[in-house]
Amino acid sequence: MKDKIAVLIATWFYSGLIPVVLPGGIRGTYGAIYASLLTFPLFYIAIILADAGIAFVYWIIALLIFIIGLWSVPRAESALGPMIDWKGKTKTHDQNQIVIDEVFGMLISCYPLILFRPESLFWGFMLAFFFFRVFDTIKIPPINIFDDMKSSAGVMLDDFMAGIYAASMVLLILLTIRI
Repeated sequence: MKDKIAVLIATWFYSGLIPVVLPGGIRGTYGAIYASLLTFPLFYIAIILADAGIAFVYWIIALLIFIIGLWSVPRAESALGPMIDWKGKTKTHDQNQIVIDEVFGMLISCYPLILFRPESLFWGFMLAFFFFRVFDTIKIPPINIFDDMKSSAGVMLDDFMAGIYAASMVLLILLTIRI
């Protein structure tokens, strides 16, 4: 496979390539779920850095993931070639196996957890995960506008917007109740 580094990054260390057979014999992956959950170690490192008084590093990490995503997504799309998605459709753009955008979206979703530290980081992360997956799945405006773009920026920005919506819900919950 050409461009192995781009595929490694875009699939978030191959988590997007873990296969599953769905009902009806459709082959796909749970890559988006895996990658979203595998963001926890990166998030935890950012929490440690924030505790050390360098919270701005969180945004540097998120920005680096965004930039690396812009670089790796088109290369991985090309290297992976046509892939069948979970609906059984063949895709050559934003294949389900490309999940670095989920990592970026989860980092955005989790930011309120750094500002308003919940009693349980695990449950706070799971709350961010839940809302991120909901918004990334239903694609309300303007998420759907970015999702329709045929570029690596669109791939990354639809998850950024889903992350913004999820972060808003997490923030609302953290401000009203303590988890």
